[in-house]
Amino acid sequence: MRRKHRAWLGVCAGGVMLALAPACNLDELLEVENPEEIPVDRLNDPSLLQVQLNGVKDAFENAYTEPVIEWSNFLTDEVITGLNWEDYARVNQRLASYLEGPTAQIFEELSRSLRMGHDLSERIRGWATADPGTDFDAALATALAFAGYSAVVLAENMCQAVISPEPDNPSATVLSQAQTFEASLPYLTEALTVAEAAGEDDVADLARTGLARAYLGLGRWTDAASHASQVSPGFEQWMEFVDIDGGRNTLENTSHGGNFTHGIHPWFTGAHPSFDGTGFVFTNDNVIAPQTDPRIQHHPTDRTGHNALTRLYKLYQGLRYSDYSGQTIADSSAACPTCTGTHPDSMPLIAEFDTDILLADYVEAQHHYHEALAMDDIAANQAAVLAFVNARRAVGNQPPVALSGPALITELRKQRARDLFMGGFRLPDLRRWTRFDAGNGPFADGSYFPTGTHPNAQWGEYGPWTCFPIPLSEYEGNPNLPRPANPNVPPDI
Repeated sequence: MRRKHRAWLGVCAGGVMLALAPACNLDELLEVENPEEIPVDRLNDPSLLQVQLNGVKDAFENAYTEPVIEWSNFLTDEVITGLNWEDYARVNQRLASYLEGPTAQIFEELSRSLRMGHDLSERIRGWATADPGTDFDAALATALAFAGYSAVVLAENMCQAVISPEPDNPSATVLSQAQTFEASLPYLTEALTVAEAAGEDDVADLARTGLARAYLGLGRWTDAASHASQVSPGFEQWMEFVDIDGGRNTLENTSHGGNFTHGIHPWFTGAHPSFDGTGFVFTNDNVIAPQTDPRIQHHPTDRTGHNALTRLYKLYQGLRYSDYSGQTIADSSAACPTCTGTHPDSMPLIAEFDTDILLADYVEAQHHYHEALAMDDIAANQAAVLAFVNARRAVGNQPPVALSGPALITELRKQRARDLFMGGFRLPDLRRWTRFDAGNGPFADGSYFPTGTHPNAQWGEYGPWTCFPIPLSEYEGNPNLPRPANPNVPPDI
């Protein structure tokens, strides 16, 4: 069942949890001006379990929406930004300073949601021991699942991470991406065990999908396929938003208004004849005919947004978004009989304030499953992978193909990009393919990340970053952590 709750409940719990982190000001949180905050001594009250659980969910969902979906894919070929914030624009040029931009947001917000999920799960264990007659299993499984997801997404986006055992005992250990993925496994494994025993099918499927995602990141293909194959058909876990202050989908600003910030990258769709290698050439200001795939629609006419400089095609909602229509701007034709020719003004922009977004679902799990099969042994699994690829091509109004070997893997990846568009997957996907299948990317040098001159030619060349570094705030707040010798150079990972 889909969940709606007032976001202030999450803020209530989240504010107090935040007070447990070293850099937070407890006195400020407990001032009379904040009467809705829960006093710290009430955190151990099991009657506030649902409020605290809402806080865990909201903390993760807010982090996953902004900064992860909104900002992290600036390092990829999924979107171009027109933000008038220089540090964020540099990220779109693959320059990820530890001093600025979304770097601190990604690390701090995911670390916070991980801490909140971990701490709540420990409190629930105590309540269950003190009151064995009350069933706490569903809440425990949920808290563990969101803690695990926080670690998975942290691993996917950060070059390295630091996970301290206690807020007042900061760790001196810098974790690699693989080690951060490993840190997620105990949470997700226990969440699955508890959820299965309690008959909580949706939480079990959430944990299975998270485990498949983590094992895929580790290159453990058999484990990834095993968990993904057990996800129930039709499973969906939504991140849900309401159009009230504190509960809105923050992606609304990416495509609405004169100061909108995001546009489709010309390389991502493969449909634009408008990039000549030196800059974005807008010779076609009414891109309609190529838009036959309902999963990656965008406005046919470019406009400038927040910085009044970058020419952008506004994004429309893909499969991960609750108002996805399945419609196309392209007209029906012999080549695309199911195209709808929908007027652009009738298409739903990437997000309204109350647009929900999928965190996990069966289609995603099937992508994990078939990628694991392909990477494990494409020859042995060719029939299954090809059948899945053609099923997904049908969703995109594309004819079936007969491919094998590396060409089939490439097409599987293209379908994944379209199905999971703007869902928070592009950066981890490009990093994973770079790590386990280097040199087979679409760019001239074999890279999976965009290289050469940025589509905004005035920005110059792309930089070397493929992930976000540990931010300055962690070095300042953690005296045990040695600072990098040169923070402008990506760590050797």
